[in-house]
Amino acid sequence: MRKYLIPGVLLLVTSFMLVACEDWVLSTEEPIDVTEDVFLDDPAEIPFLITGVEARFAFTWTRLGLIADLTADQLIFDEVMDLATFPTYRDIASNFRGIGDQTAFSNNTIRNAYNPLNNWRLLSDDLLERVERIESELSEDLRDRALFTGNFYGALARYMIGFYFEDFACGENAAIGTDGRSCIDQFGAPIDRSPVIRAADMAVNEVLPRLAAAEAFATPEEVRIINTLRARMHLILGNYAESFAAAQNGMEPGDDPFRSLHSVQAANEYFFAAGDGRIQVIPDYRFAQYVEDNPEEAARVRIRQAPAGIVNVDEPRFQQDMYPTQASPMDFLTWQENHLILAELAALHGQAGDALALVNEVRDSHGISPLAGPVTQQVIIEERDKELFLQGLRIFDLLRFGIWPAEVKGTPGFGLTGQPVGAWRGIPIQNDERNDNPCIANPDNC
Repeated sequence: MRKYLIPGVLLLVTSFMLVACEDWVLSTEEPIDVTEDVFLDDPAEIPFLITGVEARFAFTWTRLGLIADLTADQLIFDEVMDLATFPTYRDIASNFRGIGDQTAFSNNTIRNAYNPLNNWRLLSDDLLERVERIESELSEDLRDRALFTGNFYGALARYMIGFYFEDFACGENAAIGTDGRSCIDQFGAPIDRSPVIRAADMAVNEVLPRLAAAEAFATPEEVRIINTLRARMHLILGNYAESFAAAQNGMEPGDDPFRSLHSVQAANEYFFAAGDGRIQVIPDYRFAQYVEDNPEEAARVRIRQAPAGIVNVDEPRFQQDMYPTQASPMDFLTWQENHLILAELAALHGQAGDALALVNEVRDSHGISPLAGPVTQQVIIEERDKELFLQGLRIFDLLRFGIWPAEVKGTPGFGLTGQPVGAWRGIPIQNDERNDNPCIANPDNC
């Protein structure tokens, strides 16, 4: 009899709990931390939506920049470091050496940048749609600020989608001793389940029109920021005359950097992946050599020696000090980059300008002694390497100049060091997109 009594009591108690829970749920008031979509079509909510778009930029860019610097050769996954344990970082740093496509397509580090990037793009577009619906209810200043934000950040998101990702690998020999322009040509990713939009088409059809729309509501300083982004994109794509025209109207000495702003709540990812938060990845050894060769370079190549206790060899290793705290801001566009674009165009691509004066003005902004000249391709490569340290841009220079490292970097005897790099030069589009978007596998059917 007892063996039937216990299940019966449990059934009675469970039934009571279910009824009690149902009554409790039915009597609960509406949640206070969730807003229904329809309530966001209110002029009072537009500043909140603007702030959300700006904050999502910071959240996204620091993650994507880290992945780009690890895909390139500014950061390396050196398994001599005691805390270097994440296989997702190792796979990215080796350009997916010996890794099957399905593993490359399910890399959580990339996924944690790719999905927020597309969400940020959607939020930017949504802001513009809301403004269109309630424009007559907005003050002119608020309307203009919202239209600038939606267009400008929507353009930034599309630039990142189109210029950093790729749907298939470039090849194991791509950009190693030869021009990698064909790799840049195949970069791209979808928008709203479209086929992959290649970098050049993304620039012409998606990014540049939104920058033009943003420019109508921009301050003079914001116009210069917009032009520097135009100049960067055209330089990457090899459109040198267009790059020169934009850079001439780009950022100037005295302009503040355009940055992603971080906090403890929206932390800079470099702190947790390559800094005091946890040293998973470290700067390539050449950065320590730059500072050793010329101590003045410490003003822009900010590194410091990693604690010996987490280095499993006797030789010192260095960690980045560009972003020493969780709240460290991260440069996205600067007048120094604009100057180096103009210097490269003058020195290598037949455009007007004094390349040496431009380079030396950049160096002087950090208190670094001037170069005697001439400005050669190697000078441009090294100046950009130092000046744009940990800004997510080295990937394009490795491709443009055909200088992709042939071997995985690190300490000999540890991990994949010394093996040929894998076939990926961009960042693989992730399975979240591939599984949901049939246009990637079958673009002709879309």
